[in-house]
Amino acid sequence: MHFLQRIGNAGLSAILVLAVTVVVYALWARSRAKANRKAEEKLQATIKSGKTDAYALYPKIDPDKCSGCGICTRVCPEGDILQMVNGLPALVSPTKCVGHTLCYRSCPVDAITMVFGSEKTGKQVPDYNENYETNVRGLYIAGELGGMGLIANAIKQGVYAATHAIANLDKSAPADVDVLVVGAGPAGIAASLKCIELKANFRCIEQNTFGGTVYNFPRQKLVMSHPAALPLIGKMSFPKNRIVKEDLLKYWKDVCLKVGLKVEERVKFVNAKINGKVFEVETSAGIVRARKVILAVGVGGTPRKLGLPNEDTEKVTFKLSDPEQYQGCKIVVVGAGDSAVEAAQRVAEQKLGNTVHLLVRGDALSRCKEDNKTKIEQMEKAGLVHIFYSTGVKEIHPDRVVLDKKGERVEIANDYIILFMGTIPPFDFLKSMGIGIRTLYGEPLSKTD
Repeated sequence: MHFLQRIGNAGLSAILVLAVTVVVYALWARSRAKANRKAEEKLQATIKSGKTDAYALYPKIDPDKCSGCGICTRVCPEGDILQMVNGLPALVSPTKCVGHTLCYRSCPVDAITMVFGSEKTGKQVPDYNENYETNVRGLYIAGELGGMGLIANAIKQGVYAATHAIANLDKSAPADVDVLVVGAGPAGIAASLKCIELKANFRCIEQNTFGGTVYNFPRQKLVMSHPAALPLIGKMSFPKNRIVKEDLLKYWKDVCLKVGLKVEERVKFVNAKINGKVFEVETSAGIVRARKVILAVGVGGTPRKLGLPNEDTEKVTFKLSDPEQYQGCKIVVVGAGDSAVEAAQRVAEQKLGNTVHLLVRGDALSRCKEDNKTKIEQMEKAGLVHIFYSTGVKEIHPDRVVLDKKGERVEIANDYIILFMGTIPPFDFLKSMGIGIRTLYGEPLSKTD
């Protein structure tokens, strides 16, 4: 009592504040130590598994510049790809990185560089610069064809390519158009809008349907979680942040009507050759003379196949556009990425019920998003999907397939096989136009990105 009287109320308050601060700090330090321990365990597990290389553009962190603020670990929309380990961010789930670049753009000390490929595993990409102009001057590549995914990235690249192309026009030679935009997906639409904004004479051709790759996505597929900005329009506005295929296509069509953008569908791009100061572009609708050409055609390429007899029959397909066409069927889906996992989910959810097997060649679903992984595992527990790891297809028959499951021969009844094993990039096609192909080993793709 004598002690309390001596320090008074002010002193007692200070002691209480100090005590609370010590307790709060202790709890915070304990929580941080626990999180660090889990992150370090995950990092070591990744190293042990050998799956240390990202499949897309990914962040490379300079420890000498990093302040350890942890902002980069909190902004990633894909979850726990970056986590704090011993005071610095570490790439603990590299195979799940899809190149959002939010970590890079959020770093306050410029300690992050977005790179492609690792020091041991290179990544092949077309040869282009920070303006997306290839080594063939006047010929640009934008979007997925350049090695990067994500609609937001494609939109940004289409804008950069068109801006640079129009700023460097040489009108001394006659031409049909200033810019020919090839492809009406996100990159092509953005490039076309930029041409309208900068009052350039252009045409936009699409060999299939408006929307490009997005048009071929399954119904109600989530395609964007962070709206991008379009020329003339600004930031795309949606009622919800989670944007599905149908909403995005409708939005783009409304934009085209609003600004007068016309896309020439079902016009196939064949080749482009420089003739003097202009390109002579061969298309299925005739020759187009263009001062600049922007290739925004998506990855395209040839689907990777199993190389088995009967693979060219109607029971085998390489995409899922309409899940509802499968009702009461026995279906095998092959692949470990988001496309395969989402396809398995879609066909397993149909009203009349399908028997669905998801075949994963590796020992884990390491290439898909965490929410997709969680959902498909929940569906497996509910008996809606059967996941076979370390499994491949050995034989294809009209009413069944023979599998190699961890060295064991397994035969199951089957009506359809849906393959999602990626595509073979159209590098030969690009080389035919003189575009070089380079291999990156943990190097920046471009200054812009």
